[in-house]
Amino acid sequence: MSEGSAATVYPHVANIRQEWDWVKDGLEEILSLDPNLTWRPEDIYASVLSGESHLWVHPDFFNVTTVEADHFTGDKTLLLWISWAKRRGGANAVTYAKFYEDVARQFGCQFISTKSVQMPAVEYATEKVGWEITEITFGKDLRG
Repeated sequence: MSEGSAATVYPHVANIRQEWDWVKDGLEEILSLDPNLTWRPEDIYASVLSGESHLWVHPDFFNVTTVEADHFTGDKTLLLWISWAKRRGGANAVTYAKFYEDVARQFGCQFISTKSVQMPAVEYATEKVGWEITEITFGKDLRG
């Protein structure tokens, strides 16, 4: 993984059963901030438990990653699917960007991405991390 100072603590893959209490609280907070999300905390639990995704924990945050493949090219993308921090504004995206890029390479991924409806997160990723917007999805709920 990435090299850092002796004081740097890197995220590590964790057992969701052991981390569930605080991870579930974070997932519920994420759901409360974005009504468009369709998963439940239990869906994330099952995805990690089955190996479809990975839970990465750090004393200050957690991430859930999954690998997606392009249907046409087969290129793989490490998706930082879910991110939650105990304290917002901790610069985790900048501090650990290289770490997750290395993780993506280890998984054989050609790309790394994340998704967010929170514009400050989008602006931060593009201005501070050097990521670019590659897709914008928008729509309308026709059920009501």
